[in-house]
Amino acid sequence: MSGRKVKTDDRIQPAGGRRSLIAAYREGLGLAAIVVLCGESGIRIAAQRPEESACAAKVTGNFYCWCRRFGEAERIAATALARLRYNGDCHMDAGLLRARKAIVAAARRLGVTILTDDDIAAEAAVLIARVDQEIARLQRSGELKSVNQAYRAYRMEAGARGERITRYADWLENYKQTAVRELAAALRFA
Repeated sequence: MSGRKVKTDDRIQPAGGRRSLIAAYREGLGLAAIVVLCGESGIRIAAQRPEESACAAKVTGNFYCWCRRFGEAERIAATALARLRYNGDCHMDAGLLRARKAIVAAARRLGVTILTDDDIAAEAAVLIARVDQEIARLQRSGELKSVNQAYRAYRMEAGARGERITRYADWLENYKQTAVRELAAALRFA
């Protein structure tokens, strides 16, 4: 993570903090990706398992959306690709727009809900706000002792092994990511 800071919600956060929390939310939900890959051989639509989806989110220049179950994502991708090929030519510019439309049409036809990054960000914002509020409450009341003790123990163990020690702000950000990931996983199984 870079040392750059960005202002969000009247708080200073490490750069990428909100993005990493949204990614943690998406990982916790175990969402499968439906990816439109643009390459030399044309346009391809594929489903990616949740463990592969974290990588998909980092690919730039490609379109992706999210689905709650991998099997549904596979069916949407196959249906959308068949529709795209049926309609002919797969040139990049027009093809990417047609691929997006084919995915939406396939999802609608199959009765499956797909989520965009904006949908996920909106859902995640609610959960992230709860985590932020709880941590702020714990800090105000002095109840963050267990977290601080865990950081202190980590710092001592890492120092004893001669490892570089993560700054408290970054460590707390990782703590938040873990909390968001676990809460999202609880939502998935609720």
